[in-house]
Amino acid sequence: DLQGLPTLDACLDRVLDAARALGVRALVYDYAPVPLSLDGELITPSVFVQRNAPADMQQVWCEHGYYQHDPVQQRACRRSAPFLWSYRPLQPGPRREYLGDLHRPVTRYLCERGMGAGLTVPLHLPGGALATFTGVVDGNLPPETALHQAERSQGAFLLLAHAFQVRAQDLLDARQRRCAQIVLTRRERECLQHSARGLTAKAIAAVLNRSVATVNLHLNSAARKLGARNRVDAVVRGLHYRLLEP
Repeated sequence: DLQGLPTLDACLDRVLDAARALGVRALVYDYAPVPLSLDGELITPSVFVQRNAPADMQQVWCEHGYYQHDPVQQRACRRSAPFLWSYRPLQPGPRREYLGDLHRPVTRYLCERGMGAGLTVPLHLPGGALATFTGVVDGNLPPETALHQAERSQGAFLLLAHAFQVRAQDLLDARQRRCAQIVLTRRERECLQHSARGLTAKAIAAVLNRSVATVNLHLNSAARKLGARNRVDAVVRGLHYRLLEP
């Protein structure tokens, strides 16, 4: 079904229809071309979409910094296996975690909106990208009951997550495949790409039919945006953030 759908939104709608039969009431999907900064901090994803979740969730997570303080995202970055989670106390069990009062603004936001428990599938992708696919279970049920239902459906939800990601890989555009936190102009990217191949500013100027001064201007501007100490550092950072890929 998903292969015939033309947009990410249409695919998410279709998956939610299937996930409801598993006890999932809301879906959240995010994709980051690179999950961590060079300082080890979570990077805001370039794609963050949800279904049946609060309308302001994307803005709160991506613009107000909740994404970086979400314990579920922090755990997903370090794991490859799906895991059940809850922001409300429950009995310990296999593959379950009580995330409790960590990062209280996140906890409060989700619990007040009936999104205090769920199942997350980390999707570590070729090239270092990370996507997470999260199903929120019924917030009106006791957490033990809701998570028990989700645990029984874990295998089917895992298949849905991977099927969705297979289609998403075809639908993501070039901009979404680059880190959204740092925006380089086309010329800045071109100059850094050539620099990464070992070309000097003079050689880059010849390739692009521009003056050496103009090339140096683009390289220096890119270095400032990347927080780089020099051009070698700028190339390293550009590669890390996947900004130099075609």
